[in-house]
Amino acid sequence: MSFTLEIVTPERLTWSGEATALVLPTVDGEVGILPKHEPYVTVLGLGEGRITTKDGGVELLAIIGGFVQVRPDRVLVLAESADLAADLDLTAIEKAKAEAEQALAQVDLADPGAVATARAAMARALLHLNVAERRRRRG
Repeated sequence: MSFTLEIVTPERLTWSGEATALVLPTVDGEVGILPKHEPYVTVLGLGEGRITTKDGGVELLAIIGGFVQVRPDRVLVLAESADLAADLDLTAIEKAKAEAEQALAQVDLADPGAVATARAAMARALLHLNVAERRRRRG
């Protein structure tokens, strides 16, 4: 058994196809979705997602914010950001992490907006790094 899965961001369709399982980060922790899941809507958090494809493969992805709508035969993920591990570039991630570290070291602590922006950049870089490294370890 499977369900139709679409993962969409404002920029693109990240993934579309048949899946047998999906794990997503939500604001309340990880949620697992299987075929014939009860209808469900929740807010996504920041973390790693895992898609089990119809052929038994596993796709890893970095998810940041958004919503998920679950129906028994279809799941729609509307994410602020969703990047498949296969599409992540370790060199670019390391550069983004170094830039985020520098921004955090130089941020004006009296400016809450600047602090939040610097922390968000670091969280994104660390998430991408973790997902890319996990994929590399899996082969």
